[in-house]
Amino acid sequence: MEHQVQAMTFGELKKIVTELESNEAVTDETRIFIDTGWDSVQEVDPEAFHVEKIKQFKVEDELTKEWYSGFSLLEKSEKMKADGPEETAVILRNLY
Repeated sequence: MEHQVQAMTFGELKKIVTELESNEAVTDETRIFIDTGWDSVQEVDPEAFHVEKIKQFKVEDELTKEWYSGFSLLEKSEKMKADGPEETAVILRNLY
């Protein structure tokens, strides 16, 4: 069995933004954070969004023998043995 988390599309993001714009509690000054599961939330840097190339890879769990797929930036795709087609993606590089 293969496992893959569904990635959000740009169209889905635009729909969410439209819904947020109709929420009276959300203004142009409303901050954006990521909940990482820790006790605090992480700020999103306004310059964190980039358009980059990615490729899909697959990896087998050595214990369960199940396959998991994910994506890697093109520059790291060889290391991950990615063999999927090259795609354009919006990447959130929120690195500290």
